[in-house]
Amino acid sequence: MKKTVSLLLVFILMLTLSACGSASREAQSGGAYYNAAYDGDAYEAAEIYTEAPAMGLSMTAAKTAAPEEDAPEANPEKIIYSSDVKVETTDFEGSLAKLDELLHAVGGWVESSSVNGANFYNQSRGYQSTRSASYTLRIPSSRFDELMATLSSLGNIPYTHTYTENVTAQYYDTEAHLKAYQTQEARLLEMMEVAETVEDIVILEDRLTELRYRIESLQSTLKNWDRRVSYSTVSLTVQEVQEYTPEPEVRVSYGQRLWRSLRDGVLGVTSFFKELLVWFVGALPTLVILTALFFLLRPVFRKWRAKRREKKAARRGQ
Repeated sequence: MKKTVSLLLVFILMLTLSACGSASREAQSGGAYYNAAYDGDAYEAAEIYTEAPAMGLSMTAAKTAAPEEDAPEANPEKIIYSSDVKVETTDFEGSLAKLDELLHAVGGWVESSSVNGANFYNQSRGYQSTRSASYTLRIPSSRFDELMATLSSLGNIPYTHTYTENVTAQYYDTEAHLKAYQTQEARLLEMMEVAETVEDIVILEDRLTELRYRIESLQSTLKNWDRRVSYSTVSLTVQEVQEYTPEPEVRVSYGQRLWRSLRDGVLGVTSFFKELLVWFVGALPTLVILTALFFLLRPVFRKWRAKRREKKAARRGQ
């Protein structure tokens, strides 16, 4: 009976090796994709079968790699879209309210956000103080272009950049590796059903545990890609400004450069005296107190100097 079981296990092993033999040759020739989330041998079923002469089993060590196949044309492309956008606005509250409307219209949501309020000290003294907000938005990929086209309604857009990452080959290659591992799992379960000794069962359970860990890792990677493909990411910064950044001009004449330099100089001088006046008004109470102290202490200081001169004259007369 024991020999019969051994022969049956060897027969199942030969079927498994023949089914995955072509995949092993392709993986060994180089070109199989390895995801960064796994070790260098993550796509090898390391020693799924092992020699166990004590059990009377003639199982040899084998490593099986998943086949590397081109994704079928029927399968859709897996493209991840993301974008960085900066918006300038003169109506900060209005732009944020408008952003909520745009997100609701496309079925998106705010993944994270932060708002920097105006500085109270600067604001109370009339200094220029602006607010800003940073958002990480998640948008259905099918509505990504629609949202990007409507962001101009928030204000002026001086900067925007869109990124695309095509993970089609990696996705379907990982999916193929997952199917190969699941096939190996089914073979090991079949061997578990005919195993008789405790030693056989322990070895097979150990290999199944390792294999299931790798299957779960690949499934997690595929789910993460599915989320990123289905929902695009937009990193949005909303900056409050006094005036929008002007559109760049292709050519600026020498006269325009002189005029702009003169205008900037006049504005700079005007701003300087305005700020100086604000400082002077703020420092006026301190200046009044210092002036009053000066006139109050001035007679005392004069008497003290006179006494010092008299003492020096008396010493010289002696």
